[in-house]
Amino acid sequence: MKTKCEVCDFKFEKEPGFFFGAMFVSYALAVGQMIISLVIFWQIIDFSPLKVFLIIALIALLLSTLNYKISRSIWVHLFYKKPLKSTINKLD
Repeated sequence: MKTKCEVCDFKFEKEPGFFFGAMFVSYALAVGQMIISLVIFWQIIDFSPLKVFLIIALIALLLSTLNYKISRSIWVHLFYKKPLKSTINKLD
């Protein structure tokens, strides 16, 4: 991940440990995906509990890197402030 945005010079890493909060966002994303998978594969498709467990574990494993990137992006956007219009005009 780059340290600063090339367009607006936004510093991504505010302080050491800034992305510690992204861990909680990632956890929430993973739990949401697991609950959706549980409902789909157990209630709708009617798989056995063991198959559902294995599918959920596989989905969690496959989506972990995607969740990592998305959670960091969500966490940064929670603290991002839009630049002033005068700053945007200077960039053009």
